[in-house]
Amino acid sequence: MSSAVNDVARQVANVVGAIFQIAVPIFTGPAVGRVSGENPTLVVPADYAFVIWTPIFLLALVYAVYQALPSNRESPLLRKIGWFSALAYFSNGIWEIVFPAREFVLSQIVFVGISTGAVVAFVLVQRGVGSGSRFDRWLVAPTFGLLAGWVTAAFFVGFVTVLVATGVLSGGIGEALFGALMLIVGGAITCAVILAGRTGPVQGYFAYGGAVLWALAGVVANQYAYSPVTTGASLLAAVLIAVVLVGASRGGRPGGGTRRAARPRTA
Repeated sequence: MSSAVNDVARQVANVVGAIFQIAVPIFTGPAVGRVSGENPTLVVPADYAFVIWTPIFLLALVYAVYQALPSNRESPLLRKIGWFSALAYFSNGIWEIVFPAREFVLSQIVFVGISTGAVVAFVLVQRGVGSGSRFDRWLVAPTFGLLAGWVTAAFFVGFVTVLVATGVLSGGIGEALFGALMLIVGGAITCAVILAGRTGPVQGYFAYGGAVLWALAGVVANQYAYSPVTTGASLLAAVLIAVVLVGASRGGRPGGGTRRAARPRTA
């Protein structure tokens, strides 16, 4: 496939994928909520937290139009991330079909595609924008920061849901402890991703960290009366992420400032 044909295919895939992931919930959205409600867990966020999909979908549409412009066809950055973003969008649309069909294990496998596409695209953006255009910093970076952050949190929350739905977990201290572990692991991975992208636009890694913090706040709001274990894990993960975000914004390590240059030895 020639470079020009590959570019057009990538642009079309992103436009179709962005529309696909938005169109499917029009028909399956109520079913997704119903099936999720049938399998409550001690880590699911409050319902209001899921409103984050509105800006995620809107940014996806704007990004799809932006990357489809003829002037952006040969953009090195968009070439790098284009197939990963398409993977995230199409996988998201497929998940919105298989999860309400109660194909729980398959839905989590599909979610790996969403997470991989979104997180890889985000890291590539953060490492590739540099002194890129204003649109890259203010549109592309937060587009994938927000998506990648939310699906990072959703992956671990969804994993607990799958185990509950398949009967592996059935409430009690076992579910609480496993859910807390998933929240801490998710928080640690979030910190690692933020550090991997801290050399890029602040708009990107703040959108990424902010989306995860939003999810954790939703967990606290929904579970504080039911599970002090998962509530405490959510708060701990949130504090760690906030510390890393502050450290990244200062341009240094989470625990302090930038490394000082070594002084030459004198005789």
